[in-house]
Amino acid sequence: MLPEGITKSSDAQVPAQTMQDGMVGLEVDRAVFSVDAVLRAAYKFTDRFHIFVQTHNTTSSRWLVVMRPKSGSITIDAAGEFANELIDQRLRERLEQQFGDVRTLIVAQAFAEGNLLEPDREEADYKTDPRGIGRLRP
Repeated sequence: MLPEGITKSSDAQVPAQTMQDGMVGLEVDRAVFSVDAVLRAAYKFTDRFHIFVQTHNTTSSRWLVVMRPKSGSITIDAAGEFANELIDQRLRERLEQQFGDVRTLIVAQAFAEGNLLEPDREEADYKTDPRGIGRLRP
């Protein structure tokens, strides 16, 4: 059930609504997108819109993201742009979950003075070439 003053978009591809006072709302599934993903996506649009995130009640499975233009008007395309940014932010979350440890290790190694992965190779130098990196291959 939509709040008063909101009508469903005729575009079935975007679950967006045009609202009174020149605003656009987008329903976001809470099971798919975390609050962090929604807030990160919203932050990217704060230069153009005032963003409001709300639920209809405590048992709602969706958020309603309302965008009000800071100047001018807004079209339903803004909801599509916001949806794309939501997907980008959700993907970033998943990549961080999968590869965050690897990224942390790479950054730590880059700023470390020694070799974090193989400390026994710390005394090696380019002249002794312990791994044979510099030898000619047939």
